[in-house]
Amino acid sequence: MTLSDRWIIARCEETVQQATAAYERFRLNDAALAVHHFLWSDLADWYVEVIKPRLYGTLPGGDVARAVVTATFEVSLRLLHPVMPFITEALWRLLPGNAERESIAVAPWPGSDRRALDADALRRFAALQELVGAFRSIRAEYGVPPGQTVRATVTRPGPETREVLRLERPTVRRLAKVSSLELKEEESTASGGGTATANAVLNDGSLVTVPLGDLVDLARECARLQAEADRLAGAIASQESKLDNQQFVAKAPEAVVAREREKLAVWREQAGVLVEKRRKLGCGER
Repeated sequence: MTLSDRWIIARCEETVQQATAAYERFRLNDAALAVHHFLWSDLADWYVEVIKPRLYGTLPGGDVARAVVTATFEVSLRLLHPVMPFITEALWRLLPGNAERESIAVAPWPGSDRRALDADALRRFAALQELVGAFRSIRAEYGVPPGQTVRATVTRPGPETREVLRLERPTVRRLAKVSSLELKEEESTASGGGTATANAVLNDGSLVTVPLGDLVDLARECARLQAEADRLAGAIASQESKLDNQQFVAKAPEAVVAREREKLAVWREQAGVLVEKRRKLGCGER
């Protein structure tokens, strides 16, 4: 089995333990949330996305992937049945071999199997999730269209990130929409400033870098940010003038004055963020 197979089986085992313990304490909300997180975040968001090439036949191991996704989904239905009886019954009967069986209501409760626990797989897949999540956060920050690929570099890789890239580089590239993924042991200082980049630092110290030119049209983005900065500067100046007016401060209710001061503080913070974004893009000052 692959890392993702081992990880989803381990997460399924953890979910069985969490949901069972919650049901035994009549904590139906906790049980339902545990299964919801497994189905929505682990199984749908991650595992199904990872195994798509195997399911489509472009990579070997399709039978294993189908067996694992079916088995873990079937366990999820049994765990969810006490709080969602009708839809779980309908879905359970559609799974292979279940149409002839009596009902999910009398199917055995999922038993805990400690052989399924796999701390190594949980740790490694968490590192994969963090790495892919870093790329996705950078893409989201700059509004990169879903179909657009970018180049990326991982510098000073920590042990977990290095292992993930050794074993799962194609998966990382596909999930993060990365056209090329370079590994560097040290950050280059030869360029003397070089190309503007978007960066993220992972928990193990790895530095993730994407050239900003791959993310946005630099000239257009600089112009957009400058226009936004100019608009915000006008709003700040107007707000400062209002709060410098002693008659307004003296006559307005304290709650109103406090709200206006809070608004000014937020705008000043936003202006600082714009300055930092323009600095990262290498826009220069007007």
